Amino acid sequence: MPQPQPPRRLEDQFVENVSRYPTYFITVLLGGIWAGLQPFVGLYRKSPTAAAMVTLGSLLLLLFVYLTLRGMTGNTFWPE
Repeated sequence: MPQPQPPRRLEDQFVENVSRYPTYFITVLLGGIWAGLQPFVGLYRKSPTAAAMVTLGSLLLLLFVYLTLRGMTGNTFWPE
């Protein structure tokens, strides 16, 4: 008959549990990115024109946010 294992120390259980968090974080991050991109994958397959419009719109939105933040911090492209 096998001997029963002694109870594990609480510190060992804590370290083992905390060591799982990076894997959980990466899994949740990749799953969120995947779920966010899925609608666009179908759009790219259906209509190349619509896909180009969405891509261009996304780039223009990012440029607008970038220029707005630069303007709010006082960094502009043209001299004053």
